[in-house]
Amino acid sequence: MAGGPDAGRSPEERLTAIERRVAALEDELAIHRLIVTYGFAVDTGDAAATGALFTEDGLYDVDTTLVMHGRSGVEEMVRGVRHQSLLPNCAHTIGPAVVCVDGDRAVATAYSRIYKRDGDAIGLWRLSFNRFELERHDGRWQIACRTTRMLGHDEAHGLFARALHDDRPAGSPEDEG
Repeated sequence: MAGGPDAGRSPEERLTAIERRVAALEDELAIHRLIVTYGFAVDTGDAAATGALFTEDGLYDVDTTLVMHGRSGVEEMVRGVRHQSLLPNCAHTIGPAVVCVDGDRAVATAYSRIYKRDGDAIGLWRLSFNRFELERHDGRWQIACRTTRMLGHDEAHGLFARALHDDRPAGSPEDEG
């Protein structure tokens, strides 16, 4: 392939580059699946499955008014009266997401929507901006911190502005050059 990104590289160098790109795609796909799985887990009321998506010491902050600490905090929310009152008439949808992976850490930014059925009508109940900070543990991605801000919240647009301006996981080295 003359003049392309692999011009002048040996077959071994090209193979290594392809392996890196495939690994990056696999990470991004795994993160997208994790985010979608959150919706399936909360919509079925499966507290254990929802909690397992988070790191043991994870944090989930919804509009600064509902802050869940650790898996147990997320599980308590799913088992709570407010969430249970939505079931089985809600659907949490998240994405698509913009994902930035840096080794074993990543950030994903996405809209989330909650649809709610009321009689024969289904309507948008909540629209939010989300930032997921993820970590890979034992080969599996988990949510270390999720920040959710409803449309109109003072901090909502800031979550997306960070994604537009080279969002990186906390503690990532700055790009060189």
